[in-house]
Amino acid sequence: MTFQIYNKEIGVWVGESDFPTQDSNFGNTEVPLPGAVGQGITYAFDESIQMWRSYTAKQWENYLAKKMTRLPDNDEKFKAMVTDQLLSLSKSVFSASTQLVLTTRSVTELQTQLKQFTEAKQPAEAKQPTEVQQPAEAKEEAQHV
Repeated sequence: MTFQIYNKEIGVWVGESDFPTQDSNFGNTEVPLPGAVGQGITYAFDESIQMWRSYTAKQWENYLAKKMTRLPDNDEKFKAMVTDQLLSLSKSVFSASTQLVLTTRSVTELQTQLKQFTEAKQPAEAKQPTEVQQPAEAKEEAQHV
């Protein structure tokens, strides 16, 4: 039995072997190629239908453009980096704003408590009897009596 070996990522025919490959990057199938290799046709195995597809050079180019993932260029990498930094800064601003709100609330509560404490203290001071200062002569007379 002959196995047809193909690249799992893009499906392209790699070769044939009497034994199935053990490499996880490649697949094996017993489905024979629909034509001869090397006649300007590229074969790719479609696992979803378990069949080989044949492509002309132009069709293969279009197939690869759709199949292969494109790596980002330097401009796209820079934009992604700036976007990440803006996201990080936005999170920092949000955190600082939240902290400001909480601090403002705490200060307001402290001001209210201080006002209540001050108001409670003033009437208490007014109710306490205060010692009346007597002139020095009156004190001396009070001592001689």
